[in-house]
Amino acid sequence: MTVPTAPHPAVPRRPDEPAPDLLDYRVVHRAMTTDTARLAAVAEELVRCPDRRRLRLLRRHLRGVTAEIVNHHRVEDADVWPFLEAVAGDRTSLVALTEDHERLDPLLDRAAALASAHTAIPELAATLREVADLLARHVADEERDVFPIIVDRVRVEDYARLQERFRGTLGLRVLTFVVLWVVSHAGPDERRALLADAPPPLRAILAVTERGFRARTERLFGPDAGQVAA
Repeated sequence: MTVPTAPHPAVPRRPDEPAPDLLDYRVVHRAMTTDTARLAAVAEELVRCPDRRRLRLLRRHLRGVTAEIVNHHRVEDADVWPFLEAVAGDRTSLVALTEDHERLDPLLDRAAALASAHTAIPELAATLREVADLLARHVADEERDVFPIIVDRVRVEDYARLQERFRGTLGLRVLTFVVLWVVSHAGPDERRALLADAPPPLRAILAVTERGFRARTERLFGPDAGQVAA
């Protein structure tokens, strides 16, 4: 069991201190909501028009997305929520968000099990659609209720530590996927900002593997897969 811990003593941000930039958090959320919806749409297509190669790509992409979502939730529950409660207990009510996590993770496990079959079945498409709908609502609630608290109460250095916690709990294989995946959902200016703050090993991963990732993504989702929604 993961024990919730705050990364450092909880000191609220003073009004005269800079506020954290939530760009990375927003792009990760965009990647999650966009691709769970796209995976559901692909599963629906595969029920009508079976394609084993495309199903294998769905399975592979779903595995990476699931690993990141589950890790993201665990870090929020174990580190982010306790820290926010410590610096802004008067404004936090995070029970509903944790309950969403508890609903999403078993659904993702179910989707993975269904995707392991030789052909896509309607239950896979329905499960992925349920994941996508629940996650879209959850992310909207989180950005509405939690992001303002982070901006108002969390110091830049503490936000950086929390973000490092998200990265530090990923294994190399998942981290490799996540770097490619998140950057693929960033616009040009966002990409430059994200890469400017990325450590050299992550930039090296991107340089070596991005072309193959893009090719697989286009084969799975279609030629417009790389276009970032405004």
